[in-house]
Amino acid sequence: MVSAAVNAHYMNEPAVQVEYAPDGQPTGLCAGVATTAYQNEGLSLQPCSTPGTTVFIIDFADAPTAKPYFPIVNASTTDFTHPFTMTIDGNPAGKPFPQITLQHMHDNPTDVPDNQLWQAPPGPAN
Repeated sequence: MVSAAVNAHYMNEPAVQVEYAPDGQPTGLCAGVATTAYQNEGLSLQPCSTPGTTVFIIDFADAPTAKPYFPIVNASTTDFTHPFTMTIDGNPAGKPFPQITLQHMHDNPTDVPDNQLWQAPPGPAN
């Protein structure tokens, strides 16, 4: 479901899809993008079967060593120096539904900004 270039570059990193499943009911829709990633494209629900655009790479290789956070790269990216990474602008606490967009990873890999770093708590999702 990813290109040969993405597979070659991220072969040792986990790839995931996030399916929208309200009340535990699968929908076949995943977080993703409608086309090949581009700057400031907003995430939306897309068919999980769409190759590349609904697959995300957990980019531990570019994670800062001092934090337990990591960038999440869309698998349709073709720029491996500054890949398209999930980004949230501003403080999401005051927004009911903050838009997550894809933006080129900044300062990769030495100092990725906080708004491009994510964390997953251990254990199963509820």
